[in-house]
Amino acid sequence: MKEKWASLKRYPVLVLFFLFIFSFMILDGLWPKRARSELERRDLKQFPKFSWSALFANEWTSDYAEYTKDQVVFRDGWIKLQSRSESLLFQKKEIGGALLGSENELFTKLFALKPGEEKQLAANTQILQNFIARHPGSATVLLAPSASLIYPERLPAGVPMVDEDAYLNDFFAALGAENCLDLRQAFLQNKAQKLYYDTDHHWTTEGGAYIAYQEFCRRQGFAPAQFAEEDFTSVPDFYGTTYAKCVLWNQLPDTLRYLDLPNQMTIWKSDGLGGWSAANPGTDAGTIGLYDLSKLGTTDKYAMFLYGNNSYTTIQGSGKGKLLVIKDSYANCLVPYLAQHYAQIGVIDPRGYGLPIDDLMEQEGYDEVLFVFNFQTFVTNKDLAFLYAALPEA
Repeated sequence: MKEKWASLKRYPVLVLFFLFIFSFMILDGLWPKRARSELERRDLKQFPKFSWSALFANEWTSDYAEYTKDQVVFRDGWIKLQSRSESLLFQKKEIGGALLGSENELFTKLFALKPGEEKQLAANTQILQNFIARHPGSATVLLAPSASLIYPERLPAGVPMVDEDAYLNDFFAALGAENCLDLRQAFLQNKAQKLYYDTDHHWTTEGGAYIAYQEFCRRQGFAPAQFAEEDFTSVPDFYGTTYAKCVLWNQLPDTLRYLDLPNQMTIWKSDGLGGWSAANPGTDAGTIGLYDLSKLGTTDKYAMFLYGNNSYTTIQGSGKGKLLVIKDSYANCLVPYLAQHYAQIGVIDPRGYGLPIDDLMEQEGYDEVLFVFNFQTFVTNKDLAFLYAALPEA
């Protein structure tokens, strides 16, 4: 035994390496498992359920590999270390799916649409064409341009970004200019303003969303409400979802702003049979304000708008008529502006809805519909089938 130990002492680096691996394995096994990473803003893989069929199909091993990656000890620290090394040592301009802009902003990487995304874009366009044909004159489609389209000069040199301009041209032509709200020209004319967050893919409340609101009002014949800087409540230290992709070590935070409006809203839960019941958290009256202020103390501050992405919500407005907004999260900070002009606004997030839309429109009396999506999320949206119905026979 002494001879073996003496021989091992001649290879101290090898001994230390195996001790490190052994200790790391033990620590990794004892390390508490997490359901969610607040740093990455996503749920983490849990231990996969074992079955012989999944093992032989190589599905279980794949799931287990993802589980071990997500639950590795000191995961947040490894992510931050990787970000530092890639940005400092290797001077990379793309980290974790985010592109590092020239003026402290992070852009979402999208070099080309995959074949499946091309098909999804065509399918979603067809669904909207079908809806417009069933409800002529009542729909407005807003497909918001991405920050990379408005600020191409701030992208890393030579990155082959997708030709979003060409896709938007084809999309608006397919639906008809009279049914669309194209914001590209208005955004380009106002690009000196802060239209988008630096750390998030969303537009800012006081910048991009406000210009979108003004353009919609002009289209509808409304006089847009005017707001001064002091009308907005500011929330510092906002790091958005694009930051969560790369966790850039020296990234400066954004300031999130919102209008403290008195409008009330109701979150509804469907029974699946056409009936609805109020499903608001922590309220007996069934109504709540427009903002979940508890989210401002979390990493997901943007979720404070409209209490996140609920399947169906109604808002008591201050105007006349009823507007139905079908949207992704881009619309969450836009909708409060619109509450100044309608008596009721219905808000549908397709990710949790899925019921026949025509039935709801008839029951609730919605005579105007506004679609609000961002281009980069619209091409992957697979939840618009509830909008589709057979065209009426001629």
